[in-house]
Amino acid sequence: MPTESYRNALQQPKASIVNLYADIEVTKIEQLIDLHLDSVLYQDTSFTDHNNDNLKIKASKGGLVKLDFANDQLSWELPALINFQKGIKVFGFNLPMIDSWEYTGQIILRYKTKLTVNRDWTLHTSTVSDGYIWTKKPIVKIGAVDFPITFIANLILPGYLDAFSKQIDTLIVNDFDFRGFVEKGWNILSNPFKLPGDYQAWLSVSPNSVALLPITGGSGHIRLGVAITSEVICSVDREASLIKLASLPPLEPLKMASDSFKVNLLTDIPYTTINSRIKEEIGDSTFLFGNRKIRFETFRVYGTNGKLAVETQVSGSINGTLYLTGTPYFNQKDTTLRIKELNFDIKTRNLAIRSSKWLFNGKIERAITSAVAIPFNTNISSVERQISRLISHYPLKYGLELNGRLIQLSVSDLYLTPESVKANVVFSGNLSLGLTTKKD
Repeated sequence: MPTESYRNALQQPKASIVNLYADIEVTKIEQLIDLHLDSVLYQDTSFTDHNNDNLKIKASKGGLVKLDFANDQLSWELPALINFQKGIKVFGFNLPMIDSWEYTGQIILRYKTKLTVNRDWTLHTSTVSDGYIWTKKPIVKIGAVDFPITFIANLILPGYLDAFSKQIDTLIVNDFDFRGFVEKGWNILSNPFKLPGDYQAWLSVSPNSVALLPITGGSGHIRLGVAITSEVICSVDREASLIKLASLPPLEPLKMASDSFKVNLLTDIPYTTINSRIKEEIGDSTFLFGNRKIRFETFRVYGTNGKLAVETQVSGSINGTLYLTGTPYFNQKDTTLRIKELNFDIKTRNLAIRSSKWLFNGKIERAITSAVAIPFNTNISSVERQISRLISHYPLKYGLELNGRLIQLSVSDLYLTPESVKANVVFSGNLSLGLTTKKD
């Protein structure tokens, strides 16, 4: 028999790199903010807080948000309705007959927010007031007379604008748990999942690094890029093992953004599957050679010096074991594992040719070659459909969605291991991050 041997085959898939590029229109962010922003922006309901300032103030949304991104900062304008209530004090006490003066105005609040992602995946925002513009100056009505009191409002408002800035930062950091969002997705990947269909195939992903491009923008767009490096394994006829993931690694800087991605999928075809396939195709068949005949009883495949050996027990005009060897390859047209240049092993040929020349007319080689056609397409197509479905308008949190398409599917390498044939399947395409305006 040909000696069973295996080269130093690659046991792990090549690293897969998914480049995620986002070019988001600012107008869509404006729409999303308007959908989610509460009608009451800020409210102080006590005369005694803020060092007993004897003032109540309420800021309500008064129109659509306007955004711009430049110089690494998000500039935004927010129309608001401002309502003041100022307690009237005489000798340190509020007047019993006049509890307060109340006046309202319409204003455009301006802010600048700088957003960064720390290496530990936490968000840091720094929001500062960029001033304001009165679109309707505040007035107070006393009796039948309206008194403009813009100067009073201008004295009061700056301190509250600073407080509002801090409130914005607090809301962003508390409501947008960026690390938790990434960590949840990171951990979910450790669970293998069965691909749909009758074929027994499981997919598992093991990410190992993430890099982020600094947020940039201009001309009505905000841009960012992410690169995710991972290992992807597809196991056939046996469930993939649970992957023990390392903790979320520190965020690395990314030098250049791209919308291309390449997923290297290590697909595993056990020899037992190949044996069963050959048995289904030609097992228990009787082959006639003139007045001679042989019957195939069993099959076993294994690796020998980079080739695939086929061991078959036969009975009939010959009783014994025959050995053939050939080169496994991936047929791109129908996505199957096949074997080419299948011939009787030289030792088998030398032993049998003197008495059994009739064996070597090519019939057996052609029959086995035809039988070794293991459909990768069932599990690969399932993976392809899963990837296509995932990257086509796949909704994420906070109004984000993935958009992309597969461009090419190929197999770069085949490896023979003691248990199986492994194939490195490469999916490549484009992937981008978009923004919807649907409310959660």
